[in-house]
Amino acid sequence: MTRLLAFIVSLFISAAALAQPAKRPKPLYAMNHVEIDTLLRQTSRQHPDFLERLQIYSARALGTPYRWFALGEGRQGKFDRGPLVDFAHVDCLTFCEQILAMTLAEHYDEMFQRLQRLRYRNGEIDIRTRNHFTLADWLPNNAWLVEDITATLGREFCVEMTKTINRVESLQKKGVPLKELTAIPPPQTMTIQYIPKVNLPAIKAKLRGGEIAVVIQSRPGIFAAHLGFMLRDSTDRIFFRNASARRGVKKAVDEDFDDLVKFLKRNPSWVGMVFLRVRPEFMNRPELVAREKLKPVDASAIK
Repeated sequence: MTRLLAFIVSLFISAAALAQPAKRPKPLYAMNHVEIDTLLRQTSRQHPDFLERLQIYSARALGTPYRWFALGEGRQGKFDRGPLVDFAHVDCLTFCEQILAMTLAEHYDEMFQRLQRLRYRNGEIDIRTRNHFTLADWLPNNAWLVEDITATLGREFCVEMTKTINRVESLQKKGVPLKELTAIPPPQTMTIQYIPKVNLPAIKAKLRGGEIAVVIQSRPGIFAAHLGFMLRDSTDRIFFRNASARRGVKKAVDEDFDDLVKFLKRNPSWVGMVFLRVRPEFMNRPELVAREKLKPVDASAIK
């Protein structure tokens, strides 16, 4: 009788345990640097695939509060003293940069190095060398990692857009005096190709997942309005993982691809998208490839 009672009790305990919801992993925005270091070491050891890491790290960042211009040049920065790394707050660009930096790293210090290399030309930490313009600065200065695949995806749907990028004017608005901008190049007129929003459903099936999707705007002086990651889930659903500044959202979220297209169609100034893809050599053990390609960033004085 005693054994039977113990067996029945154990059944109840097992059933209760099964009924308990699985404990959710601690979100990235609530983790300290030691916990993030542990996460990086465990994940890089267990998941050598770039896309798997991208999914894992970006999922842990869901819910991160949105903050405009979340990062800067650190406490010693002359014009922007925002932190050099901050997983507690993100904007759309820093969300992508920090997640990419994680995928390229085996531990926290390596992640920090990769982040500065993504954010600054040659890793030189200064507001004047920051990749402020996504397509005019960030893309060419990170050609070691990503390539523009818009024309390949869009083909006959692609249209051109030409704008003039005025870096001096932009930096002056950020508080940098003209006398400190003598090394900044003059206004640059450049032309890009993008896929109009009406044609985005036609290229949906071509998305592998892992692309960086850049929303293109019609306003003068800047191409990019927003960006995030295109991902596929286990059911093959395409969705957009991004740090959203929308009213009532203000955090990192997932949006279905079709819902994103509908939102673009309701926004007159958001005219289409550009797609970037990480180069194939980074798909396996990306931290090893990054070590071969990049020189260490000297941030000892400002970290």
